[in-house]
Amino acid sequence: MESQSSVFIRHYDKQSLKVVDVISGISPNAMRRVFGGWIFFAAVVGVIVSVAPDLSAQFIGLTLFVLVAFTLVMFGQSRITEGWPSIICDNNYIGVVRDPVKREYICVNSALVKEANPTLIKPNKKAVEIVLDSEQLSAEDQEVLNQAVWPRDNKLIGLAHFKKREEACDSLMWCVKHRSSH
Repeated sequence: MESQSSVFIRHYDKQSLKVVDVISGISPNAMRRVFGGWIFFAAVVGVIVSVAPDLSAQFIGLTLFVLVAFTLVMFGQSRITEGWPSIICDNNYIGVVRDPVKREYICVNSALVKEANPTLIKPNKKAVEIVLDSEQLSAEDQEVLNQAVWPRDNKLIGLAHFKKREEACDSLMWCVKHRSSH
């Protein structure tokens, strides 16, 4: 890892993010399904606009241009190969996304994790609260934790995308116990 500290910020690249265990987030398979659905939708709209009577060539051209441009932008940002993970397990570390575009995670040593609880972030975002052992956290560790998206004392909060919060908590604790024993 990049640091001797128990809590630190790590930047992943595309390759390293492919080999971590995703506990919660949008998987590459879900991204492929969404992108496939968009391609189908764009194709149907393109065909309908192209064969519709009494539409000007300018309107048809503009519509097709917008569909193609949006598809290219969507493809460029979709991260089909890696998805958008929000909570990951990387060997003996649990990571919670801090900046998904930069692939930046706040990572904690799994030995610090006491429990994981289902929670809500106001007003209605389903999340997982990772409770850390406060006795093992230094002031520097807490400073890093304060840089999280939803900073809390002695806790990390990660979103539970497309997965029940309870299942995400169970997966996280399984990862903590399994990785700590090796």
